[in-house]
Amino acid sequence: MKKTSLFASDLDGTLLRRDGTFSARDLAALENLRHRGCAVVLATGRSPFSLRRCLGERTLPVDWYVLSSGAGILNSEGKVTLSRTLSPDDTLKIHNVFVELGITDTSIQGIFPNAHILHWMEGKRCSDFRKRLAYYRDFSKKIDNPEIPSTEVIGFVHPDRAEKIISALNEIIGEKYSIIRATSPIDHNTVWIEVFSQGVNKASACDTIRKELEIPLTLTAAVGNDWNDIQMLRWANRSFVSSNAPKELLKEFENVPSNQHNAVATAVNTWLTVLT
Repeated sequence: MKKTSLFASDLDGTLLRRDGTFSARDLAALENLRHRGCAVVLATGRSPFSLRRCLGERTLPVDWYVLSSGAGILNSEGKVTLSRTLSPDDTLKIHNVFVELGITDTSIQGIFPNAHILHWMEGKRCSDFRKRLAYYRDFSKKIDNPEIPSTEVIGFVHPDRAEKIISALNEIIGEKYSIIRATSPIDHNTVWIEVFSQGVNKASACDTIRKELEIPLTLTAAVGNDWNDIQMLRWANRSFVSSNAPKELLKEFENVPSNQHNAVATAVNTWLTVLT
């Protein structure tokens, strides 16, 4: 069946509930969209490995996967259709800027689809960073030189410093790289400032899929809950945020219930009134 529209959903805090389960109503709503000729896209900051570990044996009614915040795309068969990386020189430059700004807790992620491989150097090692290292113990590598190819460089920042650091990064390297803010899925407080190659975000990846399928931008919708969704939400023709989103996002986009109360199903049912 030719796809005539596109619906993109974030995972953590949107489709995925706090206990790691999915709402049957949310999944049924996505399946209903597919039956109606809509391309369903899961757009997440997770790497392919992290997504597999999250899902286990479960499958989702999804046609495309936008992963690592848009650095890579997988089709429904698991084939990589897009991979955007940083050169060794770029990785070194970004890492050095973080250090100049006083951020020594950084992780350098392996080349997509192996973006779960975590390279790290000595730093202050905040609690969130230590927990992430433990979580990826089997895939973390201590390095002495950050001059390696990568998917992204992540700086771990206290929320009170996030805006100042992001502003400084944009001023210093913002013209050449994509800077994305995300809230840690580990302690739900620490800000992860993720730096990718230029143009990487969920919106540009979703638009790549849209163009391939020849779907009009007017027939796109998205639902999310965090800062790393903002480009995607501004890109889509109709956008929703779950009630557990930051207040700034709640003011900008149409609100739906939280991820605990069928955020995705509510967004889908609202959008269906447009499609029909």
